Amino acid sequence: MKKYLPIASIVFLFSACFDSDSLEKDKEICKKDNKTFYITETLNYRTGKLEPKVICK
Repeated sequence: MKKYLPIASIVFLFSACFDSDSLEKDKEICKKDNKTFYITETLNYRTGKLEPKVICK
């Protein structure tokens, strides 16, 4: 059990990094709710790079 816990936690933590369609899904959700959306650049503190983020209003 002790062997598999670190491996499982690493897989869980890095699984969120591979969701490339999230911006398109967020846009569709905003359109369904009849809200306006725009894309802004936010700072990722882990990498130090700017990443796009969809905001619905």
